[in-house]
Amino acid sequence: MGRKSKYSAEEKLLILQEALREGSSKVMIRYNIGNDALYRWRLLYKYQGLPGLQSDHHNQSYSRKFKHSLVEQYRQSTESMELFAIKHGLRSRTQLKQWIIQYNESNLKAYTPRKRDSKMSGRKTNFEERLIIIEDLIKHGMNYNWAVEKYHISYQQVYGWYQKYHKSGNDPESLRDRRGKAKPEEEWTEVDRLKAENRLLRAQLKNQEMEIAFAKKLTEIRNREVNKEPNTKPSKN
Repeated sequence: MGRKSKYSAEEKLLILQEALREGSSKVMIRYNIGNDALYRWRLLYKYQGLPGLQSDHHNQSYSRKFKHSLVEQYRQSTESMELFAIKHGLRSRTQLKQWIIQYNESNLKAYTPRKRDSKMSGRKTNFEERLIIIEDLIKHGMNYNWAVEKYHISYQQVYGWYQKYHKSGNDPESLRDRRGKAKPEEEWTEVDRLKAENRLLRAQLKNQEMEIAFAKKLTEIRNREVNKEPNTKPSKN
């Protein structure tokens, strides 16, 4: 079980907004936050949305294949370890650093969670299911763990599907399973493809609108608290 964070996701977002307005130095002193933590929050919010700022209370299960693939990608990358890890769905560089050490020692193994931390195993899905899952994933701020619980799939599955979708330039056709198949799963017209693209684009737009509305609401609450004057009674002479 992960450590409980001192601040909630909403509080972290408020702190990030204050840092943007007033500067990082003042905010770090005010909230007793280190520069590394503030930088990590920024990356988490940028690439994983509000769910990325939430405390992670479970040990996530990762296959050996997933770890190996991520380490290989990092070896070819010019990005910092922290940036690369968070962009690829991890919470920080710590996990990736451990995997690199294990990789170099030829001791990279799949993590087998304890019973209480068990996550969903993978299952067979069709194209329409994957389309719906990615659509909902986007609507819920790229919350992979939510998708795992909601659709009873593995983390590696939903992560892999979204990576294919993203790297294809947001082409829904990338969600098809073509392993060992000479033909598509089913015939798809140009109209069908455009409809699917519109569904996914609407999901992205909805997520952006929700994040903007949420941030505005938090700012309003913060401003009311700052402007609120204490109730004082006039003294009697």
